[in-house]
Amino acid sequence: MAFIVASARLQRDDTSGRMPYSLLNFSVPAWTLQGRQDLGSFDVLNGTPPRIARGSDGQLKRQPADIGTGSELHAELSQYEGGTTLTFATPLATSANTVLIGYTASQDAKGAAYALLHRTQRSFVPIEGVPGRDPEPALSLAPGGQFVLHSVRAFNAKQGIRQLVATGELRLYGADGKLVSRHTDERVAGDWYPIALTPQGVAVYTDRQGNYRFVSLGRMFGTEPVQDPSTDDLDGTRPGVIYAGG
Repeated sequence: MAFIVASARLQRDDTSGRMPYSLLNFSVPAWTLQGRQDLGSFDVLNGTPPRIARGSDGQLKRQPADIGTGSELHAELSQYEGGTTLTFATPLATSANTVLIGYTASQDAKGAAYALLHRTQRSFVPIEGVPGRDPEPALSLAPGGQFVLHSVRAFNAKQGIRQLVATGELRLYGADGKLVSRHTDERVAGDWYPIALTPQGVAVYTDRQGNYRFVSLGRMFGTEPVQDPSTDDLDGTRPGVIYAGG
């Protein structure tokens, strides 16, 4: 099953900046609509559309989208060993008590690095080998916050123009920041973009033209929702976001 948050309207209301959203339930791969639940009207001009995740009772519920600001993260990092050496720390996603962050180490300001901030253990764990040669890593935090998927990208010359595209290589990292598994799936190479990881261990990709592909990563994740600051489909870059699937 796949669940998508989407709106029947193409544009927000000019006065209020709001749009109505629904939760659509599909069976895959045939994409047969099984059900629809109205979520209400949401401010997409100054905020983000609703985010849905399965709660502890097994029901799909609307979740808050706020994951904190960079200034709040900087204050928190100052309490961790080695945290004061980091600059430009930015929260990218959070699940359970783990935050995926991007940062620049003060002693090496030449490029970005990425890490997992485990709040329960009060530990800061760099993700090894990221970004590597990837000029703009596409990282996805798994539900439960114990894994990170790196969908590797590289520049490709197409019709004389350099474009950043997915290579199809998928690298999965554990809570200790070390590589857990690596494999290549040509189905998501090219103009395919990761948008979600499901609790069942499925990576969801879109071509931004209304098409989706699913890649099984061969392991189960947690059930805690993943929150990030990204908006939904205002510019067509995320045409409906899948929050759960199997």
